[in-house]
Amino acid sequence: MSLLLAGLIAASASGAALVGRWLARRRDDAPVDATAKEDDPGPKTKSKPATETKLEGFPCQLGDVVMRLTGEEAWLAGGVVLSEEMPVAVLFVAPEAKQDTVLYARPVPRASIAWLSPVDAASVLLHGEPPNAIEHEGIRFERVRRLPLRTQRLGVGAPNVGDAVVVAEYASAGAERLVVLKATNGSSFAYRGLELEPSAYEVIASGRSTLDE
Repeated sequence: MSLLLAGLIAASASGAALVGRWLARRRDDAPVDATAKEDDPGPKTKSKPATETKLEGFPCQLGDVVMRLTGEEAWLAGGVVLSEEMPVAVLFVAPEAKQDTVLYARPVPRASIAWLSPVDAASVLLHGEPPNAIEHEGIRFERVRRLPLRTQRLGVGAPNVGDAVVVAEYASAGAERLVVLKATNGSSFAYRGLELEPSAYEVIASGRSTLDE
């Protein structure tokens, strides 16, 4: 075999290999046919399944929209689940509301929720611990419950309260409510607002939540 003929054969083989690699890349980069069947041997992509978080027995869920009869609404984008052996309360946050809104919900048989806004924790925790009574802006609040609880953050926008908190719930003589969280990481949070009976609000369910934990 002449040197010229050998060179031509080698060049042809090299060119074929390059064409083969190019075709393989084209197949890898080709878009997936949305109508392809399950047994189609063509390339497929896998989508990450949506995270579903169901809080059994609560009047609202992550991803729901809660509307007051007075017109305000809050999309529950995140929250902090407060648990003993089971969840005993959830502090939902609505970062897209016109003003910072927090909903404090407890499971059945409690169907009422507290519609709250953040307040300066230093103004209610004068000695660092939730007291038996708090005077805040002319309203006296009596403590009705105090519990050490574990926490789990869900969705987006939930405050970083650490792994455990002491939760103190306060009630006034009227519908005003105050919720205080004293975290083991040293941070404190306080929220004040009104308790709403089921007749004072409506829940628009999200169906399936697509918010990752």
